[in-house]
Amino acid sequence: MRPGIAELVDIAARAAVAAGEPLAGRFRAGADADRKPGVHAHDLVTRADAETESAVRSMLTAACPGSVVVGEETGRGGGNGGRDGGSRASGAPEVRWIVDPIDGTNNFVRGVPLFCVSIGVRLADGTAGGCVYDPVHGELFTAVPGGLRLNGGPPPPVRGPADVPLVLTDVPRPGVPPDPGELELFASLVEAADVRRIGSCALALAYVACGRADVAAVADAFVWDTAAGTALVAAAGGGFAAAPEPRADRPGGITAWAPGSAALGRRVAAALGAGEGTDG
Repeated sequence: MRPGIAELVDIAARAAVAAGEPLAGRFRAGADADRKPGVHAHDLVTRADAETESAVRSMLTAACPGSVVVGEETGRGGGNGGRDGGSRASGAPEVRWIVDPIDGTNNFVRGVPLFCVSIGVRLADGTAGGCVYDPVHGELFTAVPGGLRLNGGPPPPVRGPADVPLVLTDVPRPGVPPDPGELELFASLVEAADVRRIGSCALALAYVACGRADVAAVADAFVWDTAAGTALVAAAGGGFAAAPEPRADRPGGITAWAPGSAALGRRVAAALGAGEGTDG
């Protein structure tokens, strides 16, 4: 019998922590990096990315035989060794893991302590969950039935100036010719909000989920950047909209908002070409 979503999220969390804990030491020791071929010139990849993904993949497929893993560095593979392992008779996998071994590789390389291991899980019936693990700060965000958890418990309340929303964004995007609409959006945001770029889509979504930020707007993300984070936002009762939906074969955009920040979130999403979106 296939494990339920709560057990699958627990499997993901254990894999993220086991594979992610060594990254804190490797990060402090420095890492050699290469430019990613065929991607934006600013994107980097390290040996740690591939090794972490391999470790995560092995743990996930051992714990859930026949499941399919979609990873940033090595693509898609099944737990039984096949490209489409874990398929039902209809061809759709029962359990699909979406893995970003180091979300925030550029930060990892430059010694900025803002990166994470991100693992989303999606079932054939549309149920979704996931986890984001920050090894430097020892923070494990999980989306479980019943809500969001931080290190196994409810996130602590966040105090901040309610009249100054905090927006995390990659707009305007580095390494991409400026888009007039994105520049206009950025200009309007800085007039009314505290706008920051942290260099990790998954962490930005986790911060929205736990209330540290009000909105996250990422214009250039793949499914492994967003799968776990959107599950966290939904579990927390927030909402998100995509434009277009991030996938493995092409990037898309995602705007997410915390509970109580839907008006601002939808305004940002509309400016980036998204629809109304959904609330958790």
